Amino acid sequence: MNKVIKGVRASLFENMLEAGSLSFTFAVIILILIPLYIWYTPPFMVFWGVIWILENRKKRNHFHQENPFPLYLFFLFIVFYLWQLVGILYSEDKRYGLNIFLSRLSLFLFPLVLFIPGEKIKKNGFWLLKIFALSTTLFISICFGYALYNSVFFQNGVFLFNPHPPKAYWMSNFYGSLFSINQHPSYLAMYVLISGFISFESYFDMSLSMRKRIGWLVNGCFLLVSLYFLSSRSGLLAVIILAPVYLFLKVYKNRKLVTGFAILLLLMILIFAIRTNERVSIGMNEDSKELFFQKDGRISIWTSALHLIRHNLILGVGIGDVKAELSKEYQKRGDQNLISNHYNAHNQYLEILLENGIIGAILFLSIVGVMFYIAFSEKNVLYIIFNIMMVVFFLFETILYRLQGVTFFSLFSFLLIHINSNKQTMQVNIQKTEI
Repeated sequence: MNKVIKGVRASLFENMLEAGSLSFTFAVIILILIPLYIWYTPPFMVFWGVIWILENRKKRNHFHQENPFPLYLFFLFIVFYLWQLVGILYSEDKRYGLNIFLSRLSLFLFPLVLFIPGEKIKKNGFWLLKIFALSTTLFISICFGYALYNSVFFQNGVFLFNPHPPKAYWMSNFYGSLFSINQHPSYLAMYVLISGFISFESYFDMSLSMRKRIGWLVNGCFLLVSLYFLSSRSGLLAVIILAPVYLFLKVYKNRKLVTGFAILLLLMILIFAIRTNERVSIGMNEDSKELFFQKDGRISIWTSALHLIRHNLILGVGIGDVKAELSKEYQKRGDQNLISNHYNAHNQYLEILLENGIIGAILFLSIVGVMFYIAFSEKNVLYIIFNIMMVVFFLFETILYRLQGVTFFSLFSFLLIHINSNKQTMQVNIQKTEI
């Protein structure tokens, strides 16, 4: 009897592997967890990698694809990741370098499981994106609820509303890191932006009922509005660029005049609304002699990073020594804010030059270039939006320094590749139904 039960279980497991159900399950779990609590994702990433190997151990012909560019992108990701391992060898602090290297394991795992995903992920890729968008919406809703909870008091039989914390009256529960429940607002802004455009793409999905399409449109607008409360300047700058680009890509073929007017109107509304944001208005104040990013020390950080890069251009200082070398530069400048906070380069391009020199930078820029080529050659709107968004955020944040950034970048760099073919299949099916 036990042998029969074991045989049934083994057969069921093999069937699930064959259908790609296990990979799909892990994909769903990870896409739900990233916005809600990303620190639970690493074990699921490892399990997904193991399952992918089991699913593909007998499918050697499966690796011969008509479109080789996902394979090229996979190769570039792996070489870039391994070059960081080389950067540990000439680092003085090898232990810290190894910790950074391991924290970026998703640069290897997500390309591995997604450059040739299972059929179930291919067929349901856009559905996975919707799960991510809804999970992001859930977390943003929790943020609003938590801010409201901390701002409403019952005193002397009356409900009072005060969004300013008693111990930090100059801050607001509906603003910045307090609103994002102590998550970094810029990383959450990335999730919100791509989720908003996923929602808008769902609105343009004519296979859905009008009620569902309107629901997705409302969801997208809700997410973009939440960017104002997150107050990430990188996010606000990105939405000013991405909203007109997205609108242009969606409607330029048939309504050129309307598109031009809509882009102009949208830009005016966005700039007017964002101009009222406190962090933005301080940076744009005409009376201020400081540059837009001067007040938070970015100019000093970038200057320090460039000084190090000039003396370590070919190989960089090593992945394990970036933090220590930047701290030395901050010491020379005598900037107590930078010294006490041990800031990274706050620019992904500069950080890579610091870590791995010009060789690492060439590999990274090759990755970005191939991604753009795939996006434009396939006319993949969401992938184009994602790539432009990442280029903007790379300018002001070291995205690959935190788990929130490296996981998001490596996952969506490959997941979005397979979305276009899935949507084209849906459109063909709709046309057949109409005929």
